[in-house]
Amino acid sequence: MIRAIVLAASLAGAAHAQEPGPRIAPSLAAHTAEFAPPKVYEPAPGVFSAVGYGIANSIMVVGKTGVVIIDTTDSLEEAKKVWAEFAPRAGGKPVVAIIYTHNHNDHINGAAGFPLAKGGKVIAHETLLREAAKWNGVAAPAIAARAARMYGVFLPKGTPDGFVNVGIGPYLSAFGGGGAGGFIAPNVTFKDRLELTLGGERFVLEHAPGETEDQILVWMPARKILFPGDNVYKAFPNLYTIRGTSYRDPVQWAASVDRMRALRPEVLVPSHTRPIVGAPAIMGTLTNYRDAIRFTHDQAVRWMNAGLSPDEIVEKVRLPAHLAADPFLFEHYGTVEWSVRSVVTGYMGWFGGDPATLSFDAPDVRAKEIVALAGGAAPALAQAQAAYDQGRWKWTAELAGHVGRADPALKPQADALQARALRQLGYDSVSPNGRNYYLQRAAELDKKAPGWAQIVGARQGGAQAAGLPAAAIVATFPVRLNAEKAAQVERAMGLKLTGEGDWTIGVRRGVAETSSGVAAEVPLVVAATKADWVGAVASPAALQAALTSGKVKLEKGSPADLAAFLDLFRG
Repeated sequence: MIRAIVLAASLAGAAHAQEPGPRIAPSLAAHTAEFAPPKVYEPAPGVFSAVGYGIANSIMVVGKTGVVIIDTTDSLEEAKKVWAEFAPRAGGKPVVAIIYTHNHNDHINGAAGFPLAKGGKVIAHETLLREAAKWNGVAAPAIAARAARMYGVFLPKGTPDGFVNVGIGPYLSAFGGGGAGGFIAPNVTFKDRLELTLGGERFVLEHAPGETEDQILVWMPARKILFPGDNVYKAFPNLYTIRGTSYRDPVQWAASVDRMRALRPEVLVPSHTRPIVGAPAIMGTLTNYRDAIRFTHDQAVRWMNAGLSPDEIVEKVRLPAHLAADPFLFEHYGTVEWSVRSVVTGYMGWFGGDPATLSFDAPDVRAKEIVALAGGAAPALAQAQAAYDQGRWKWTAELAGHVGRADPALKPQADALQARALRQLGYDSVSPNGRNYYLQRAAELDKKAPGWAQIVGARQGGAQAAGLPAAAIVATFPVRLNAEKAAQVERAMGLKLTGEGDWTIGVRRGVAETSSGVAAEVPLVVAATKADWVGAVASPAALQAALTSGKVKLEKGSPADLAAFLDLFRG
């Protein structure tokens, strides 16, 4: 009875509380004008930047004898739109080269949309395929699901409570790990520096790690034109991205910006947001950008060395006023808070220093303990509602989450309240990454958007995966093994990928191991092209179709043996 009275009082209070309406942070709404409507800019004669066609820019340099494309936007569909704009400006000259500034899908996915001439060069850092394999291979499902949330893939468009932009572009065209991929693998790579003539123009390419380890800068020394890739754009840099990433070393990133400053460029053409023309404006932007990166790093380390925890440090580090006021450092993509946490984790790992956090109770156990402190689930939900009425969205979201875990009967009400709190957090966010993630998760709780499993299932990663080295595809087997199914299993399969190599995938009581070559005693051997294999393993139905059509051939073993083996890597 007490539970019912408390819950009824909570709901009655909610009915009388003033519900804040949907809203968009004014600076975020204004930021859309940076890349909308889509437009091709010409910051220097013969240099064209297509801004607003998908999340990333594609850039064309029309040389004396040919055309060079720098980055290819995020899908084949967007690349075709860009080429339709570029082609009349190309003067009939052939596309002699494509340069990837780094491995992210929004820079490499549209390559096939540009008519690369026979014998044309596709140029990248030597580690591009290795780096791309992380996000489109072993970690692809998690990255895809979190990216869908971060980029607001399933949010409604054109409403105050929906999608606005993605901070460095108007929208993500290709969902998750690849979408309608037009990736072409590099045929020219380099380690530190590459000088070459393309289309009659001289280019210098240098390794410039920052947002990614394989990031490069492209420099036209005779014309003082710099293409910085993703190391500079009009927003606070994503020193950490909430979709998930390896550590992005701010010291390394700032050093790369320092090298750009030393070049003294007169035209800067980023791979996101608009170009900048004029040496003074460019130098001021690069200097402030570099200083903001170093300030965030240096002050995070200062307080870390003073013994503060990550939660305490984020309350200490604030950009100096002159940097916070620079439009190129508004938190319209990355944020100082996320970056500080990443810096501390990069140096110290996950442990924040408090021994009470060395080992937690399981989440469901902790939720029940916290709810018990409030006198039970119903009083805890009432407290969460009271916090919501007071505008304390963060505590509402956390406490309602605990109630949902602790009491299945109240989970629907707790989920609904948590969703409302997450929406308010999203409305307040100037970072579209944060806004989209909050709103998308709220929609999932309200059953108005697909959840994690559905997002992963909807991911269109096959085209992108097929462009990866075969070894990267094979490397996904160990991380997909269902250890519970395979706990007592010892079995092996030989995999022959035409023209790519042979491997053995072994399962040994809950652990999978891959090795090159196929041993004679392996009882199950399958052969296919890389592309056909990627398509076949998408589902049991796809596998059956591939076997029936002959795209996948069994050299040893039966279809039932193959289906049973692959089932160990599902669920």
